[in-house]
Amino acid sequence: MEGSLGQTDIPILPSGYRETVEDGDVEVMIYYLGCLAQASYIVRDKKSKAAFIVDPRRDVDIYLQELASKRTRLNGIFLTHVHADFVSGHAELSRRGDADIYMGPGVKSRASFEVTEVEDGKEVELSARYMMKSIHTPGHTPESTTWLLLDRGFAEPRPLFAFTGDTLFIGSCGRPDLVGSLGYTAQDMAVMMYSSLRKKVMKLPDHVAVFPAHGAGSPCGKSLSDKLWSTIGDERTTNPALQIEDVAQFVAFLTCGQPHSPQYFIHSVGLNLKGASNVAADILSVPWVSAVSALESVQHEDGSVILDTRDATVFAAGHLPGALNIGKGGQGGSVVQANEGNFAIWVGTLIKQTSQIYIIATVGGELEALERVARIGYKAHAVVIGGPEEWQADGVTLQTHQRVYPRDTVALDRVQGDGMVLVDVRTAGEFENNHMRAAVSWPLADIHQHTPSADRCKTYCCYCVSGYRSAMAVSCLRKAGLNAIDVNGGFANLSVKFTDDTVTGKVCPTMCKTAEAMDKLFPQTE
Repeated sequence: MEGSLGQTDIPILPSGYRETVEDGDVEVMIYYLGCLAQASYIVRDKKSKAAFIVDPRRDVDIYLQELASKRTRLNGIFLTHVHADFVSGHAELSRRGDADIYMGPGVKSRASFEVTEVEDGKEVELSARYMMKSIHTPGHTPESTTWLLLDRGFAEPRPLFAFTGDTLFIGSCGRPDLVGSLGYTAQDMAVMMYSSLRKKVMKLPDHVAVFPAHGAGSPCGKSLSDKLWSTIGDERTTNPALQIEDVAQFVAFLTCGQPHSPQYFIHSVGLNLKGASNVAADILSVPWVSAVSALESVQHEDGSVILDTRDATVFAAGHLPGALNIGKGGQGGSVVQANEGNFAIWVGTLIKQTSQIYIIATVGGELEALERVARIGYKAHAVVIGGPEEWQADGVTLQTHQRVYPRDTVALDRVQGDGMVLVDVRTAGEFENNHMRAAVSWPLADIHQHTPSADRCKTYCCYCVSGYRSAMAVSCLRKAGLNAIDVNGGFANLSVKFTDDTVTGKVCPTMCKTAEAMDKLFPQTE
């Protein structure tokens, strides 16, 4: 059966609520999506029952439900900048919550939605006691703004919370190289970042709490901490970006070693300037088709791709020919487990936004998969109905491939044998720190560059840290016609078994911990 789902609403995914930070009558509720390494905040005056929301994600029901449960009115939506790594829900939240959108200077002429630009130093009232002050902090983007919550219950307004967006991270600061289309060089933006941090953010008192837009794993900066929040005082003494006093040295520090910039960023910026459409309407309009229909479309239409979001081991046991595997993990992306990763970011890295995506998920998880890709502005072309049994009943011949498991010592020995190319799909930086001597470096984000010249007579054995990226790499290589397998448990397990075959001759403590975790997760031998 093909057609639409016939539902009128979508499930509300886990909120990612982590903790509440309080000061007097005001509280900050922290929501964190591990799969996007993205933070958003409800700032609420408990006494007056008024709230602001900072940097909302696209699926906004979590905020509206929370406000309704506490009988709190929404007084404003604050964006720290035009986001590139996720699609914000500001436009839908404004419509449904009847609240204004506030941003820093230089956005209004580019935006297609109603926005109030707040000049540097100006304030927006939350309640009789609390107000949000604009601190223009360009560097990541020209319009980047730090929003400072002030308590007017003192002779002089007391700063409490700084929502620093992609200006100041915990343990790092925002990258400067994402706005070339606006006419700025990375060096230009790095100089702006230096000035913003030194002359504005670091002028704040030590007690001020810092709430950034991202944490560890985000492509919006390098070496981010996994802490949810910090203080100006702690960052002043521990943040490497704030220890560099010379501007030229700071520029050099900030412009090198940044992570790969995913291709979807430009598209997300465009959607955020336009204001994203209703996410439920987008998802429910996606048709459902048979596996046969999807395969026929992929065979005859350039740019079509089958995205299988099931677990890598389930995928290896039987999947549609040519499918790309990017496991979405569980818990709605709110928490990322040891054998999971940044699902939506990898979708936007490996699949072009213009592709016609036929999406596969475990039965019952299809709407979640659609919602998860919608968070970066991707809309699937169709959902593939059913699973392996139904596909085979329809006459489809499934493909399988091998995964080498931690306790399969014979198979582990073979991965360094003749006719096998050991492929490290981690980043160049990870590879340089330590890797297997026999391995070649094919970072996953750029793996398509290596397939045209690859030897079709070889077998490619991929590894990463845990097995998440290597599973994606295998599906990419097999889609390109190569024979590929991967090591489930990755370099953590390889370096434990073949320590002498690593370039450093040792196993990092973090790798040992990962190996132990993977061994518990995947104890079987296959």
